[in-house]
Amino acid sequence: MTVHVFRLPEKASAAVLLSFIGGFPVGARCVRLLYDNGEISSRQAEQMMIFCICSGPAFLITGIGTIMLGNMTSGLILYASQLLSGIILGIISGSVYRDDITEKACDKKPVKSGYINDFIFSCSDGAMSVIHLVSLVIFFSMFLSVADELGLSGLLYSLLKALGADHSFADCAFSVIFEVTTACNRICQGGCPLSMLSLAAGFGGLCVHFQIFALLGDIKVSRIKIIAFRFVNAFLSSVITEIICGFYSPSVSVFSMYGNEVQLSSATAAGTAALIIMCAVFLLSLKGSELKRTIIRK
Repeated sequence: MTVHVFRLPEKASAAVLLSFIGGFPVGARCVRLLYDNGEISSRQAEQMMIFCICSGPAFLITGIGTIMLGNMTSGLILYASQLLSGIILGIISGSVYRDDITEKACDKKPVKSGYINDFIFSCSDGAMSVIHLVSLVIFFSMFLSVADELGLSGLLYSLLKALGADHSFADCAFSVIFEVTTACNRICQGGCPLSMLSLAAGFGGLCVHFQIFALLGDIKVSRIKIIAFRFVNAFLSSVITEIICGFYSPSVSVFSMYGNEVQLSSATAAGTAALIIMCAVFLLSLKGSELKRTIIRK
């Protein structure tokens, strides 16, 4: 499917699959590894970043569906919408970049190490990624709190209302732009329809984009194009959610969350096991060339 539908090298198959099940930054990290090992070109990396950015099942099914909404079916609908949207964008990108499958990959020669060193590097690199992720989430959460106090979110609300936007959409739009977890909490508290949650998860917020751009590093990809396609993905996944709900609506059509803000658990035992297995598959798919160390330095 990766070769014939997405028009990407076979080596990218595991990365595509991991991006759909691992959450937002996983796709970018896999693209970085493929590029550093000379498996894909910068153009192919850009193609992959059009659709290899997906909110994972742990966040959508467990976090939003089960914890926030108390309805796992709603989380499944959100995840199905993300998958379908990603596949559609992948097919579109395959048509646009179809001549690039035979393009010569980058000339970088990976540093030879060994599976033990690769394992140690993966652990340390994963720890650094978690630190970067938590730091950005904390920063953007603080920024949203300060923006609320200063009335910046109120300005956007007034502007959107003047343009005829729905009250619930206008009230959550500011947080949707910046940080997806806070946005989803506010959407649930505001009693918005499921399609609004799908839109927020489909875009991901600037917090996610900063993580992605940091992981991509010096790869020559269009950041503007990536952000533009995140808007396309947000709209497309929202429409898919509306269509699915038209045929099968969850037990409640408008959602509301009461009480204090929910603290999310990012994974389940089954999800963690599946992710570990897929990471191993991805690493083994690169056995023809050793992983290059790319730990981000200050």
